[in-house]
Amino acid sequence: MKNQIHLKTASLVAALLAVVMAVLGLGLSALPANAAELTDADITLRTESVVSSQWDQVDLTCEWSVPDNSRPGDTFSIQLPPQLRWFGVTEFDLQNPDGETVATARANDSGLVVFTLTDFVAEQPLNVGGTCSFSTQYSVDPGDGEIEELSFNVGSTVLRVPVAVQPCTSECGPSLPTEAGKAMWWVDPAQTVLESIFYMPPMAAETNDVVVTDTPSAGMEIDCSRVTPRVGRVLNDDGNITEPYANEQYPASLDCTPQKLTASWTGLPKGLHVELYVVTQVTDAALNVYENSGTVTISGQETPVAAQTRRSSGSGTGNGSPTPTPTATPTATATPTPSPSTPTPTATPTATATPTPSPSPSTPTPTPTPTPTPTATSMPTETDEPIVVTTDPLVVAPTENPSEPAAEEPEEPLANTGTQGSAFVFIAAALLAVGSVLAFAGSRWSGRRSH
Repeated sequence: MKNQIHLKTASLVAALLAVVMAVLGLGLSALPANAAELTDADITLRTESVVSSQWDQVDLTCEWSVPDNSRPGDTFSIQLPPQLRWFGVTEFDLQNPDGETVATARANDSGLVVFTLTDFVAEQPLNVGGTCSFSTQYSVDPGDGEIEELSFNVGSTVLRVPVAVQPCTSECGPSLPTEAGKAMWWVDPAQTVLESIFYMPPMAAETNDVVVTDTPSAGMEIDCSRVTPRVGRVLNDDGNITEPYANEQYPASLDCTPQKLTASWTGLPKGLHVELYVVTQVTDAALNVYENSGTVTISGQETPVAAQTRRSSGSGTGNGSPTPTPTATPTATATPTPSPSTPTPTATPTATATPTPSPSPSTPTPTPTPTPTPTATSMPTETDEPIVVTTDPLVVAPTENPSEPAAEEPEEPLANTGTQGSAFVFIAAALLAVGSVLAFAGSRWSGRRSH
């Protein structure tokens, strides 16, 4: 009875192990090939932008190429220098003229742009390369230098790109606005939030009432929690109101919905400055242009104002060439059967007429031992024998040491061919067979004991 229990337990354990090994084997065989980081990708960067102040836009273009026979999933990257921050969409495709995506680009908040090759390179593995273009912002004060080199990390190398810096040299102070207006800009590099400012000249009358309306276009909504009215007499270097503010002395009355904002002040004295900051959220990221319009009314005189901001995006191109194996096959077949082969039969009779005199003089020379016939046969026989002898070692040599290439394959950490999965499935089948044998033996043992 105990033996029967042991056999049943052993068969159950073997079956369970078989299931586990089979699942592991199928999982491993389904794993894709590991991607490689292409440290030897070739990239050039250039810019024609001129920087004059902080947050100026710097547009960059690039040319890129990767080694032949790079694989889908392989990557190469560009790390922006600390002076620049990414500005624009965080993902874009690099396509060939037929609209096929050769690679995708993705940027993170730290300014690392990673390019990933697609399945396109599996069929077009040669001469893979293209162009790219993207926008950044100069995030620091450019200083007084005329040309500054920016260092980009590309794999293990550093690319130095010169950027022209031309800071303001005359009349650089803030200029007071002579009429009401509006400006708008992106708040974040991902371009999901816009901020705008309503500005106006200093109050001209002894007492003034001001009403500002803001109406965003489609694809935008006002964030009513981020509306900032400012009143004051002191301006900073950029021409904006700075402390001490007079917001509490002259408070604004706000009426805000996501589609419309109205801000109003009453009794503002002469010489006072007024500004209104409005933050809007992007609700339709597919638009290329965002527009925000409104009105500014000062002491009954209304001025329409508007601002427009374009979306800055990255883009690029790519292409490749197929392996020329298909073209080489017809060429190889064409070589044995060229047009010369056709004349050969025609030339054969002529050749027979020509060899007839030539063997006869040559016959006296080899006549001593072999006849012309053995001489003719000996030549092919001698060439045939080395071919047979040399082909045998060529066939045997790889067969005798398969261990050398076989040992080198696992050292390659970049691809998983699924052989591990096959091994697991094989072990699972063996365990399942063992379990079946044990179960059968258990049933036979039980039968004997019952008799």
